[in-house]
Amino acid sequence: MKKLFLIVLLLGAGMVTGQNDRTVRVRLFARYNLKQVSLSLDTSRYYVLAMNQENRLIDTVYDVFPGDSLRTYYLRHGVRGIRLSRGPEYLGTYERLQFLSKDPRRQFRISSHGQNRSYFGNLHFWEEASELMVVNEVALPRYVAAVVESEAGHVGLPEFFKAQAVLARTYAMRRRDRFQEQGYDLTDGVSSQVYRNKAHYTYAAQINAAVEATRDTILLLEEDEPILSVFHANSGGYTLNSEDVWLEPVPYLRSRSDSFSVGGDSYRWERRITTERFFRYFADRLGVKNNLDLQKALLNFDQRERRSHFRYQGRSLKLTEFRRDFGLRSTYFQVEKEGAYIILKGWGYGHGVGLSQDGAIEMARQGYSYRAILRFYYAEVKLGTIEQLRS
Repeated sequence: MKKLFLIVLLLGAGMVTGQNDRTVRVRLFARYNLKQVSLSLDTSRYYVLAMNQENRLIDTVYDVFPGDSLRTYYLRHGVRGIRLSRGPEYLGTYERLQFLSKDPRRQFRISSHGQNRSYFGNLHFWEEASELMVVNEVALPRYVAAVVESEAGHVGLPEFFKAQAVLARTYAMRRRDRFQEQGYDLTDGVSSQVYRNKAHYTYAAQINAAVEATRDTILLLEEDEPILSVFHANSGGYTLNSEDVWLEPVPYLRSRSDSFSVGGDSYRWERRITTERFFRYFADRLGVKNNLDLQKALLNFDQRERRSHFRYQGRSLKLTEFRRDFGLRSTYFQVEKEGAYIILKGWGYGHGVGLSQDGAIEMARQGYSYRAILRFYYAEVKLGTIEQLRS
């Protein structure tokens, strides 16, 4: 009776950390049609709970006690539900399963498709169509730290980490309802934010400190709505307007000169393409003849300042399409002919909208605060807190 009361109490509390931290639910291995995972629990005690389709408790399948945490669980998509095994021992088939713990330090290791990952928090499993759904319920600060490490954990600059923490937190708050009907908030990949592992590599302590220092800080519009906090690796010296890459103009995502990104790690690139393929591509996409006039226009294409389109005889092609079709690092390049090849000599890496990570790194090196970094890349927005969000 005592155990059942504890489990009901924990379920009613949403299985958070025991503190007042917000939690997010992140779908793991979202890019795969998942059939099975292996799971090892690293903290002292988890409850393994069987749930029905309405997510109501049916039974406690197992308790993981101290000394038992190194045992491996296997969860497989089955004909009648999720098959659960503990090592070689078959434990049953269930509609839904939860691995929950009241320990705020709780963490686990999970593997599938050749990837071994470690996370904090709880786990929820269910089947949807022909795949196994795996959702990690994790405290927001743990999630933000993991995203910062996954997206930008390669330099030890506290102000840069703070800027990235604010961006990751802002993005999570803006997108938190996107997958609500599917039973989770975010995914672990580029459709949301990269969430590869818990923060635990070289700069993990600095990243966690940056998350704590910025606490609930997010970027807001005047109407107290979170902004679209997009970023990229390197602007090449000029950021782009949002409509240059996507469809809609966004007032705070405006093109600007960015000298901080010049000379960064991802600043320069080069690509060789055969002249035949290059000229034919533009002729076909523009619906014009592949003649000397078109070829001359392409060879004279000038990007002393960054452009969004190639224009010819009243027609235009968005350079993001060319970048996508040829797998280029950016849309910012100059064209040179060398024998049977076109040489694209380019600048920057990524879509070019919002914060440039190389630029932010350089700003941090020069002593700029995270607030100054964010003000530089996002126009007419304010720093606020999650508590200010409109309900």
